[in-house]
Amino acid sequence: MEIAHLQLPSLVDWPGKVSAVLWTVGCDFRCPFCYNAELVLPELGTKLPRLGVDGLLAQLAARRKLLDGVVVTGGEPTLHPDLPEFLVQVKELGLLVKLDTNGARPDVLAGLLAADLVDHVAVDLKAPFPRYGEFTGLLRGAALADAVARVRESILLVQERAPDYEFRTTAAPGLGPDDLRAVAAEIRGARRYVLQPFFAPAGKRLVDEGWRTRPALSVGELRALAFDLGTYVPTEVRG
Repeated sequence: MEIAHLQLPSLVDWPGKVSAVLWTVGCDFRCPFCYNAELVLPELGTKLPRLGVDGLLAQLAARRKLLDGVVVTGGEPTLHPDLPEFLVQVKELGLLVKLDTNGARPDVLAGLLAADLVDHVAVDLKAPFPRYGEFTGLLRGAALADAVARVRESILLVQERAPDYEFRTTAAPGLGPDDLRAVAAEIRGARRYVLQPFFAPAGKRLVDEGWRTRPALSVGELRALAFDLGTYVPTEVRG
C-alpha cells in the first residue's frame, strides 16, 4: 500500500463514527476540480513520503479502543493490489472499514465485498454520464465509454451487496441543478445521495488550477435542490 497521510481521529469522514483516515497515492481519473493533486498527479506524488504499513497498523492498534473504524480514501485505493491484504489486517484489529472510491474498478470492489472486508462504501459520481469526460479528465471515445460502463457496474454492485453505502457528488464548477437531477435519477431508489459543495482550500493545488475561481452552486442552492432530489433518492448536503 502506498499511503501518504494518516489522520487521527476524524469525526466527519464517516458520519456517526470516530475514524482514522488513510490517504493512498495514485488515481486513474484526472478530475480537474480535485484538490488532492499531490495524490493524483504522478509528478507530484513521487515527492510525497510514504508511511510504512507496519508502523501505521501499530498506530491503529494502539488507538483501536478509541476508534470505530478506518476510512481508506485517496487518490483511488482500489488501484493498489495489496489493498485486500491490508484490509484483512485492519479488520483483525476489530475495526470497521469505509472505502471511498470512484467506482471504476468493480472487479476489485466485488472481491472486497465478497470477502466481507468493507462495511461502508462511498462511491463518488463525478457528473451525469454524458459529461463524465469533462469532469474526470478522461479521453473521449472507447476509454471514456469503458470507464462509464465500469462505474455503472459498481453502482449496481454496491446497491446489491454493500452492507452500507452512499453515492456522492461534489458540486464542481459547471454542474447545475439539471446535472445533479440526472445523477440522482441514475441512482433512483438508492439508500443515500450526498451533495458536497465545491471549495478550493488555500495552499492546496487543484489538478487544474484554472478551476479554482470558477463559480459553483452554493450550499444554500444545494440544500434547496436536495429536497427536490428526494423524489429520486434520499439526499443530504454535507460539508
